[in-house]
Amino acid sequence: MSTKRMLAITAFGVLLIATVIAVMFFSSYLGRSDDIVPLPEPSVSPTEPIGGEADSIIRVDITPETVQSVIATLERPEAYSRNVQINSYWEGGEVAYYISTAVAGRVTSLRSRSSVGDEKRIILTPDTIYIWYSGDSSVFTGDISTPGDWYRNADEWQMLVTYEDILTLDSNDIIETGYTVFDDEDCIFAVYLSPLLGYKRTYYVSIELGIVVGAQEPDSSGQLVYHMTAGPATVGEIDPAMFTLPDGTEVRG
Repeated sequence: MSTKRMLAITAFGVLLIATVIAVMFFSSYLGRSDDIVPLPEPSVSPTEPIGGEADSIIRVDITPETVQSVIATLERPEAYSRNVQINSYWEGGEVAYYISTAVAGRVTSLRSRSSVGDEKRIILTPDTIYIWYSGDSSVFTGDISTPGDWYRNADEWQMLVTYEDILTLDSNDIIETGYTVFDDEDCIFAVYLSPLLGYKRTYYVSIELGIVVGAQEPDSSGQLVYHMTAGPATVGEIDPAMFTLPDGTEVRG
């Protein structure tokens, strides 16, 4: 890979992470998107079984005090794929990210493109990240086994909140919880008040899959600054091509 291409990839990665951090945590000037349709309001039914096979399950009460322990019992599938869209908004602008994700054990493959950039490929193992742009024949390789410039997990590279994030919250900042159906998925939802900015963040966690299927964050005036939705997940065998480098090498965990 040429020096110019390497610098471009590195700069893009740094810019992407900086943008997300600025949008989600530090941007008190984040802005307006009046024509965006927000995620549905949560519908609480804490003691009633919901949906399909869940009809045979008696669910425990979900409260701000119990939601973390309930979510902690969920597990992600060993192998799955899905498409995710993330929109970030700020005053006078917005950017959308379209991410195709495939997970096989400890390896995650991402196809990521934005409304302002080219498609980028990323494969992550517990130790190594591989990055290239579609059409490239050479690959940048980075070490993510120890803290450093590339030390981010697969969810962070996708700009996703996860149920693990919810488990680290101060329970005093969780203000609303319950069961709901979101995009035909039986979900647990949690509304969290950010102590830093005072923004309300809502997460929808699939009970069946143990992954976040929707999230939104409006600013203090009610205007969205972060919006995440996911398409249906396909669980099971994943196409090996998703884990193959341009030279034909298949990446394994």
